[in-house]
Amino acid sequence: MYSKTNIFCIIFIGFILLLDTESYPYYEPFEHHHHGYEGNYGAYPYQGRAQCFSADSLIKLSNGEYKQIGNLKSGDEIITIEQSKIISTEMIMMLDRQISKEALFYKLTTDSGNEISLTEYHLIPIMNSIGNKTYLFAKQIQIGDYLFVLSNDKLIHSPVVNITIEMKKGYYAPLTMKGTLLINNILASCFANINDHYLAQYSMAPFRYYYKFTRFISLHDPFNINKTEGLHWTVNYMFHFARYFNSDVLFL
Repeated sequence: MYSKTNIFCIIFIGFILLLDTESYPYYEPFEHHHHGYEGNYGAYPYQGRAQCFSADSLIKLSNGEYKQIGNLKSGDEIITIEQSKIISTEMIMMLDRQISKEALFYKLTTDSGNEISLTEYHLIPIMNSIGNKTYLFAKQIQIGDYLFVLSNDKLIHSPVVNITIEMKKGYYAPLTMKGTLLINNILASCFANINDHYLAQYSMAPFRYYYKFTRFISLHDPFNINKTEGLHWTVNYMFHFARYFNSDVLFL
């Protein structure tokens, strides 16, 4: 009933929206030159497939409990932060799921004692020098950058005090309705290998609409995330379409 062809059509519509730049809500990139940020969408070349968060990452659910990232399921209600407010969002699917493969991670430790391990081209927000939120790749983060942290159920901005690079086994890339989530209580984007979080979130609109529809008709796990290991086939379709239609938008 819900074949790959159906989802393929939705993805195609998403790329039509993506190419319609006039309707895309533009966000002026913040110039962060000491991090190597170029301020344009094509500044960083594609560096392989998406990887994202380490397998030991913990996700806070809306009920206050924590779940290991590899155990997340479609429909899980998790906590995130939007416009400085603590809100709930739903887990849609796992864009990448690798149980046994190894990857190189940047482990960021904050003054609050929180840690997050993510691959080099994964996006994470910081509070910039004028008090606004801007997204950088993990490899661009420097000591002293302020991350968004949930501490005692309150949002704080905690500086990075240590950065290490280490190899870990297993990695996962959850996609949520809001496009963000808390990893070990540190706010992070769901997206990697594209240097504009908002553009990535915009391009995923078809997945969100399809997910809402399937939930409305009580279809659970519409993307079969609990049976799929590796890069999800939907991401492969989107990646090839992005390269074909617009080489500057290198998505996953």
